[in-house]
Amino acid sequence: MPLKDKEKQKLYNKQYGAEWYRRNRGKTLARSKENTRRKRKEWNEYKSSLCCNICGESHPAIIDFHHTEKPEGEKVSYYVRQNQWKRAYEEAAKCRPLCANCHRKLHYNERVENADEGTD
Repeated sequence: MPLKDKEKQKLYNKQYGAEWYRRNRGKTLARSKENTRRKRKEWNEYKSSLCCNICGESHPAIIDFHHTEKPEGEKVSYYVRQNQWKRAYEEAAKCRPLCANCHRKLHYNERVENADEGTD
């Protein structure tokens, strides 16, 4: 039977949720940890399917995501660290996969070109 007073309902729901979590804490944490492991594995499989657009290197540990345009939100690595997988995939789709070396070289060359343009 729902409570008519909204404040009492909120208080009841808060107390019930806290009690439920206390009783099921272990299962909840284990389920959360397993979901994170599963999603991380899927992410690594996704990165394994990519290769560097410049040199062709394909090891997932060295694949970076280079934004071709200024990112509207955060970088892909931020979303991965925060376990925001949907956003990570969406942001990765806007990027070019590059190996770490080619990514660093690309940014280095951009900085050098910008510095040369500033001296004219």
